[in-house]
Order: sequence, then C-alpha cells, then structure tokens
Amino acid sequence: MRRATSALLLASVCCLLAMSADLPDKWRTWRYSRPIEGQPSQRDGAAQLSLPWEIYAHCQAGCEDTRIVTSQGDEVPFVIAERHAASNPQSHAAQIIENSFVADHYTQVIGDLGGGQLNYDRVKVETSRPDFIVWAEVALSEDARTWRTVEAHAPIARFRSRAVDGTQTIPIQGLSSRYVRVRIADPSGQFPVSGISVLHEETYKFPTKEIPAAFTAEKSSDPTESFWRAALASPNQPVSEAELRTDSAEFYRGVRVSSSVDGKEWSYWGSGVIYRYKQDDKTRESLRIEFPEISGDRFVRVEVINGNDQPLANVSLTLAAVPRTLLFKQTAGQDYRLLYGNEKAGRPQYDLAHYLEFGPSKPVYRTLTLGPEQETVNYRDPRPFTERHPEVLWSALGLAIVLIGLTALKTLRSAGTPAPRN
Repeated sequence: MRRATSALLLASVCCLLAMSADLPDKWRTWRYSRPIEGQPSQRDGAAQLSLPWEIYAHCQAGCEDTRIVTSQGDEVPFVIAERHAASNPQSHAAQIIENSFVADHYTQVIGDLGGGQLNYDRVKVETSRPDFIVWAEVALSEDARTWRTVEAHAPIARFRSRAVDGTQTIPIQGLSSRYVRVRIADPSGQFPVSGISVLHEETYKFPTKEIPAAFTAEKSSDPTESFWRAALASPNQPVSEAELRTDSAEFYRGVRVSSSVDGKEWSYWGSGVIYRYKQDDKTRESLRIEFPEISGDRFVRVEVINGNDQPLANVSLTLAAVPRTLLFKQTAGQDYRLLYGNEKAGRPQYDLAHYLEFGPSKPVYRTLTLGPEQETVNYRDPRPFTERHPEVLWSALGLAIVLIGLTALKTLRSAGTPAPRN
C-alpha cells in the first residue's frame, strides 16, 4: 500500500513538473509558456507558428504580451501577422439613360458607363427605400439594343428598420460592356433607383478557423425574430465571422450580430443576409456573415429576422476568425519558447517588422507548432503590492477613517468642556 501511495505521489510530482517551467529572472513575470516544437532545423531561416485559440484565455487582448525567447533566455524578435482580408475596391458610376416601369412586371434601369475600357464583376443598385427584398436581373450590351443576360435571378435586400443593411450588390460573370441593364421584379410599382454603379475588387482572404463556442436558442419577445447566444472562453477572443447551417430548403433572411460584456447590454457588431434557393438545376446559397473583427466582449448574440415566415429548421451556428501567426528568424539547433500571461507587458516593437516579408506573396516559411501550456514555477506577479493585496489598502483606509473619527470626537469633547473657575 505504501509503495502504491509513493508511486502515485511520484507520478503526481512528475506530472506537475512536466506542466510547469522555471524561467530566467527576466521573464518570471510571464505566468505561462509553451515550448515551440517542430522538425529540427539544419539551417537558419524564417519560421511561422499559429496561436491556438485557448491561449487567449491567458494572454492580453490581441496577445500583445507574447514573447519568444531562446533556451538561454534571449529575446527573439518576431512579427504578429494578423492577416486581415486585403482588398483594392474600384467603383465607377453609370449615367442613367433610362429609368422606367413596365406595369405589373418590373422596373428597368439602363446605365451608360462611357467608352473607356472597364473591368468589373459586380453591379450595385442605389436606392432610398429602407426596407425591401426583391429579385433583380442584370444584362450587358455594347449598343443598348442587343442584350446578354449575365445574372438572371439575384436577390437584393435591406432591413434598415431591423438595423440590417443587407446587400444591394449583384455579382456577375461575363465580359464587361459599356451598357448595364438592371430589371427589378417588383410588380407593385416602380422601384426607386437613384443610380447604378459597377465595382471591381481584388481581394485576398486568409483562411479562418472555427472558434469553440456553443450556441443556445433564446426566447424572443418579437415573434418575427429568432435569437441564439454563446459565451466565449475569453473576452480577448477575436471574432469576425458567423456561419449558420439549417435544414430549411429555401429562404432569404436578414441577420444581425451583437456582443455584450455581461449578457444584458448589447452592442451592434455587424449584419448581413443569408439565403438558399434553387435556380434551374442548381442550389445557390450564402450562409456566412462577415464583419470587422472585434474583441473585448464575452457574449455573442445572433438574430435572424424571419418576418412572417416560419423560423429556420434545425439551426446550428459557428463563429470563426483568422488566427494570429507569429513570424521569426529561426537559428539552426536553437530551442525556443513562447511566453504570455503578463498583464503589465506592452506590445513589443522590433525592426524585423520593417524588412521581413509577411504579406500574401511572402515566401514559404518553416511551420512550427506549440507544445502544451506550462505554468511558471518561479512566477513573480508584476502588479504593484497594492493591486496584489487590495485588502491591505482597504484595511489601512478603514483604520485611517477610524483614527480620524476618534480624533474629531476627542476634539469636540475638548471644545465642549467648560473652563475651570478661579
């Protein structure tokens, strides 16, 4: 029995040592670290590693407190490649030469883009109508007489009363032409169109990674909307996408994404539309909502605007963002460690960011990974004494108040005592 107990204690100590690290004195104020792992390098060269989402529970927002050090404790310069989508949008407004309405059928708008050579892949409809969902057809022509249809059935929508801007752009495929014709299928009356323009945007998107988050459905006070809410593992977790999956065959819904610190007061994050419909023998769908990356809140809420339609069936939701990637120059035969968990450390500044290539066209770097998280054995809290022990400050403040009160009371009693008679 004693041998078994001793073996168990020894195993526990070994496990604790394996999950902890002893850092040089300079780095003792970093509470956590991970060994950087990968194939041993036989030569110097640039390397990269991605930060797993679980790190955000112990690092600052944006992981600005991360550091890379060698086994000797030397600091290693690195670059945080956040890798947001890069784009170069170009827009050209068309001169409206026709804006008419065919009774009980559609509104027709024809725009002249001029004689120059233009390259575009989307058409945008300008309208002042705040709330709508309609179908549009786009055709192109060189002479405004012979037309070729490049998009036969595409939705445009806006739900401004529900804080959802929707989309008023129509993706197209085909050779660009001088004239653009848009037909909006709204037989109830002429659809208000103030202008049309063509756009071209070269975008490089980095792949996103799913974020661990479990959504639960909530009861809505508005019968025309459905709500889901999820709690993030850390408020430092970045989020830039929400994707919805459903068994519903055909739909077109506005979606609004909000966040909250406490789950009570909500702030708008972004909005968009999701849809699925059949066109000929194909199914067209878009189930992802993208918005500017935000962090700092613990709760995320996704709202789907159903209107008078039935709620979507068997809905599941996921969140995603582009992982942070660290780039640094690796020395052959050197071991490295990633440090984090120092709330007083600022974002480092290195010359490396000025000359290391880390854009979309960067060369292929050696890919490394991170080992398990280890807590610093000789950790030293970087916070001042009063922040680490607020009870001492409050006790001292309370004692000072008591002493001041006693002094004031003694002074009042002395002032109230009559002077002795001669």
